[in-house]
Amino acid sequence: MKTWIVTHFNSLLIAIIALLTPIKPLLLTVGFLIAVDFIFGLMRAYKLKEKITSRKASNTISKMVLYTLCVLSVFFLDKYILETTLNLAKIAAGFISLVEIKSILETFEIMTGIKIWDRLVKIVKRGTSETKDLLDEIENKEDKDEKRN
Repeated sequence: MKTWIVTHFNSLLIAIIALLTPIKPLLLTVGFLIAVDFIFGLMRAYKLKEKITSRKASNTISKMVLYTLCVLSVFFLDKYILETTLNLAKIAAGFISLVEIKSILETFEIMTGIKIWDRLVKIVKRGTSETKDLLDEIENKEDKDEKRN
């Protein structure tokens, strides 16, 4: 068996790549969001002078593996067992992406004190006058931060 695997490695690799090609964009998107969340976490730890431990960093690896396995599992379940017209892998990747985006926004809020989601809701509800007020408030916050440093 081992000899067969060694001699047919290229064929097996091509078959695996062919199986994964349809969900490559989903896996790349989820991986990108996990990487951005990791970078934001490092920036937060640096800014708040928190200790960066390997245990906390390993959470990123766990997320990467588990989220990838989740998308793969749902894709294979949908494609080969359920055969639905819905693309369940996209739905699963969408939920995972929302979780990561929420985590990124929470980290951004901790670092800056700016609630991006609340600001966007205000802008949409009130229009352009709120946009000007928002920009003025951000400039005032930046001026206060510069005076402290």
